[in-house]
Amino acid sequence: MTFRVGQKVVCVDATFIGRTPPNLPRLNGIYTLRDSFSADGWTWWRLVEIVNPPSAVYGGRYGIMEPAFAPSRFRPVVSRQTSIEIFTAMLNPSKQGVDA
Repeated sequence: MTFRVGQKVVCVDATFIGRTPPNLPRLNGIYTLRDSFSADGWTWWRLVEIVNPPSAVYGGRYGIMEPAFAPSRFRPVVSRQTSIEIFTAMLNPSKQGVDA
């Protein structure tokens, strides 16, 4: 799945165990991707709506960093165009089958 900075995503997995940062995404919450980084073959995302203090706990050998989240915990938000055609049709019933 391809993500990009500025993209809206929804959290599909909010189960965190172990060393968790103070501010976490909530299940079904909608967020905006702020930035990403890769380390040891993994890509991690930070979110506009969630900011955590930098810590050596999360940076490990990479130093002091703000915690980030795995892309597998999110999916892109799919926007659907709203159509009211069905409701308009209900207000204008068909004249078929009516004898005048």
